[in-house]
Amino acid sequence: MANPSFDRVSIGNRIRKKRLQEDMSIRELARRTNLTASFISQVENEKANVSLDSLRRISDALGVQMLYFLSDLRPLPEFVNHEQTPVSEAAPADPMVSEAPLINRTSPFIKSTMRPRLFLPESGITYELLTSRLDNKMEAFMGQMAPGTGNIAGRLGISTEEFIYCLAGVLKVGIQDQMYTLEPGDTIYFEGDKLMYLGSGSDTEVTKWLSVITPPAF
Repeated sequence: MANPSFDRVSIGNRIRKKRLQEDMSIRELARRTNLTASFISQVENEKANVSLDSLRRISDALGVQMLYFLSDLRPLPEFVNHEQTPVSEAAPADPMVSEAPLINRTSPFIKSTMRPRLFLPESGITYELLTSRLDNKMEAFMGQMAPGTGNIAGRLGISTEEFIYCLAGVLKVGIQDQMYTLEPGDTIYFEGDKLMYLGSGSDTEVTKWLSVITPPAF
């Protein structure tokens, strides 16, 4: 859960912004994703949650990676740390609306409390980006999954290699027709297009893992 002193721009806001940048109507996005225009409108207006599968379809249709929809945490005014890189004076004062990035994307350093996050309530999954950019030669993120949840992994747009390190709980990883059970400290390395399933192997414990993908595609 995010520090209560921080807020974040919603996934819906980012979907709307990117859709408008692409000069795409809600109806056209619905056609390309096989989702309903009503559902997309509800997501953009924060009246509906988006699943991992739906977000993947939307990101493909908009030509971006799923992690594009990560939210940079922004300090509420009374909690601003003035020792950090300041947000541009031209940025809107309201942290709920501002799209100005808070973290310095050119810096190799990210504070643990300021990692961009992507939370999917319907899937019970949270992703935290551990690298400052999405255009490097690899991307690293930390995932957290609620007990008993999982998903069928969708194919990424390009050929990748991925490394996973299980941090907590039990992680089930399906590679082609083989299912592997990872416990804390266990690792697995595979070609991205062979990943068929990723899910929690426990009905009581939260599952956490670290993923490194090259090249960035998630």
